[in-house]
Amino acid sequence: MTIMRAFVRHYLDPADRLGETLFGLIMALGFTGAVRLGREEADNHALFIGIFGCNLAWAIVDGVMYVLSQLFERGRQARVTRDVLNAPNEAAALKHIGDEIENPLMALTTTEERGQIHRRVLELVRRSTPDTPKVQGEDLLGGVAVALIIVFATLPVVVPFLVVARPTVAVRISNVVALTQLFLLGAWWGRMVGGSSLRIASGLTLIGVALVLITIALGG
Repeated sequence: MTIMRAFVRHYLDPADRLGETLFGLIMALGFTGAVRLGREEADNHALFIGIFGCNLAWAIVDGVMYVLSQLFERGRQARVTRDVLNAPNEAAALKHIGDEIENPLMALTTTEERGQIHRRVLELVRRSTPDTPKVQGEDLLGGVAVALIIVFATLPVVVPFLVVARPTVAVRISNVVALTQLFLLGAWWGRMVGGSSLRIASGLTLIGVALVLITIALGG
């Protein structure tokens, strides 16, 4: 477990880990209700296989999407580099750079400071050569890290189906476990961003409650 935690932390920053865990738990809540719908006679084994299978499929899909997003970002950077290098003049090159690196932090700088940053970036771009975007080993390992964090984050959600005899009770306990995880995740998120841990935790939990109520209303 320690090795896996170190592996995930190496390839995913805290924001990525939080985001993947959050979406994994929300999807797990949805899967729990979706698999239960129309399967009133299903036993816990069938429900466990169905819900864990859905979670595993989502983990694989999200891991693949991570790899594709890294490839897309690398391609975007290569395109920006080509646009800057092929710009007809320095003013056009600086405009390309300004359009790409504009973010909330840049609003804290003056016009002169932004111009200095843009020119510094232009110097770096002129020393680089745009490469053809390729999937790299770190992308694949990052995708594996994404899949692992989703599988292990959602594993507690399916445990009730292994230890509780009645499927209906197992579903409700599973929902409580997922909602508790969402609350704790929200508290962690609040500490990370310096906001109100209780407010964020409550907000995420309410989202989870809404999903549970929707599935119950549909017969889940």
